[in-house]
Amino acid sequence: MGSILDVSGELATVGATAASALVVAMAGDGWRGFRGWLGSWFGRGGESAAARQLDRLDRDRAALVAVPEDERADRAGDLSAAWAVRLQDAADEDHEAAQELLDYVKQWRSDHPEAAPQVTVVRQRAEAKGKSHVTQVGRDQTVINPGRS
Repeated sequence: MGSILDVSGELATVGATAASALVVAMAGDGWRGFRGWLGSWFGRGGESAAARQLDRLDRDRAALVAVPEDERADRAGDLSAAWAVRLQDAADEDHEAAQELLDYVKQWRSDHPEAAPQVTVVRQRAEAKGKSHVTQVGRDQTVINPGRS
């Protein structure tokens, strides 16, 4: 049996792909349909798992739409990063579910072309010297120099 990358390179990043569409849907007209589908998708782990994830989705959506418009992009980025990890973890556990999620997102984007997210490129460059090292998680960087306290 091959690895997930052997099956499809897209499945290796399904979490980020789905999270991007999810956050766009949270702030737009496609929210109810996306939420309902995700509830069924999360339901594979049982009703309590689905209810827990739907509660989290609802809280995150409420937080997103409550922030002022000029702060929404930052909040959306944070939510997208968090949901990318959650969705990828779930997808990594079940490759069939990962493919279903990817197929749904592709269909959702096809049905909602106006909701296509703006593509942005973020480049970060960090350099560590000596015994220092750089750790990057999402968009945050931490430079650790063990020689300094």
